Amino acid sequence: MQTTYFLCITLIVCCITFVLSDVNSIRNAEPSLCYDNVDSPYILFSTKTGYRVNQNKDDEEVKVKGCVAKQLWLMSRHGTRNTGTKDMIKMKEKLPLIFKDIKLNHKEGRGSLCEDDINNLEDWEFIANVTEDKFLVREGFLELKGLGRRFQKRFPTLLSKPYVNESYEFQFTDSERTDVSAQAFAKGMFGKKDSSNVYMKKSPKPDNLLRFYRTCDKWLKEVDENPDATIEKKLFEKTPEFLSMIKSVSDRLGFTSLRTLGDIDLMYSMCSFDKAWRPKDLSAWCAVFNENDLQILEYREDLEYFYEDGYGYSINYEQACTPLKHIIENFGQTVQESEVSRPKGFFYFTHSGTILKVLARMGLFEDAVRPTHLNRLDIHKRAWRTSLIDSFASNIAFALFKCSDDYRVTAYFQERPVRLPGCSHELCHFREFVNQYGSLAEKYSLTICYVSHNPICAKCMQSQP
Repeated sequence: MQTTYFLCITLIVCCITFVLSDVNSIRNAEPSLCYDNVDSPYILFSTKTGYRVNQNKDDEEVKVKGCVAKQLWLMSRHGTRNTGTKDMIKMKEKLPLIFKDIKLNHKEGRGSLCEDDINNLEDWEFIANVTEDKFLVREGFLELKGLGRRFQKRFPTLLSKPYVNESYEFQFTDSERTDVSAQAFAKGMFGKKDSSNVYMKKSPKPDNLLRFYRTCDKWLKEVDENPDATIEKKLFEKTPEFLSMIKSVSDRLGFTSLRTLGDIDLMYSMCSFDKAWRPKDLSAWCAVFNENDLQILEYREDLEYFYEDGYGYSINYEQACTPLKHIIENFGQTVQESEVSRPKGFFYFTHSGTILKVLARMGLFEDAVRPTHLNRLDIHKRAWRTSLIDSFASNIAFALFKCSDDYRVTAYFQERPVRLPGCSHELCHFREFVNQYGSLAEKYSLTICYVSHNPICAKCMQSQP
């Protein structure tokens, strides 16, 4: 009898120990390090990354011995913006409900968020105006204003004050965010007084220079509307590492079942936009993720943009002929008519899809191995990383120099000189530049955007009005 009694007591103790151990394993699945105590939080959020991550603060005047800058051509993505109205409504209405469950889980001893993280989430409120669908925000205005100011300092003679309309061309797409981005850039470059006189040209429709892909029927049919174009992204969402990310987040928040991918996306989107809107402030919803989670979500977006806008399909970049044609023609006329007064600057404000396609057309940021749903860890040092090449306000510029021996071209990406394929140096001979890119701008005939032999799309090589 006594032996049986002690056996029962032993079993009860073991059961209690097991249960407590299981609870503690959930609570202590990760060290309860508060997110707001992390000195260097992860801030790479693919195309929703703020430009402060990529900007070049060095704005010293560009001086090239024996050379004088004659022309600057710049294309920039708009600055940080709101997300879409539908997404903002979801954030505003659904995230407080998700937090209500998170808080309950925390009170019941589940999850690994620290008390400060819970308090930060409780204090969080959605402050954007849901009617301002994809409008530029204050941080986006400052990004473009700073970009204009730094380029003016780098080329003070070329981009001289006071502003004269005949010397510069500004153009933006048919959207509020590119319009205001152009204004911000002009204000940074020429100052408040002169920038008010800048003539801003809205792109015509169809827009064959700044949104050429919207007029390319082949791209629309074979990529944009093709479910197979996102197959790698969809396959990645089914991999063990992606599913483990969902479990990681669910466990951290104390849920006993997996959260939906929709919930994960909503929290991730809020984390990234909060950080882009207010880069100096803590983004409460980022506490939901650890660094590995964020890297997995970042890679998922890289897969999407690689196949829809980059090297994934040749039509993505083959159609990007008009911007190259525009650069070569304007630089070529300046070279041939060196004594004739020519515009000193061309400044264009566009979108993510344009920037990525132009980068691919230039042959930049191409990896030896294509990204797939299975090789994330193998290519963790990949060049095609949208956080670095397609953040808000990402930009590419070309400067034409008249040198003592020749005309030369330097390309700048994110405000830093880059060596272009086919060029022997960052300061590329103009003939090298034309040899490399002239054929790419010219050799693709008007059929590039056709579907089969049905000439129903806009002409890729059509000249701008």
